[in-house]
Amino acid sequence: MKKAIVAAVWLIVLALWAGIVAFKMTFEPDIKQWTVAVTAGALAMEVAFWITAAVLGITLFQSRKAAFNFLTRPFRKKRSESGHD
Repeated sequence: MKKAIVAAVWLIVLALWAGIVAFKMTFEPDIKQWTVAVTAGALAMEVAFWITAAVLGITLFQSRKAAFNFLTRPFRKKRSESGHD
């Protein structure tokens, strides 16, 4: 499921950039239109990077629970120290 999400997001970005190239070749936009198109493409790519990072983070969390336990161990109180046995 995670691979499908990442693949779908990047296919959308690829389609968007293909549309931007087609827009540039077909309509010869002025600088304002071109700026808006490229900005939309850049924002879509940024969202795709964040979604990919989130999916990779979820995968890491699911498969490496021991690593997170090791990293968070110093921040957890022991039950005997807190007085709530």
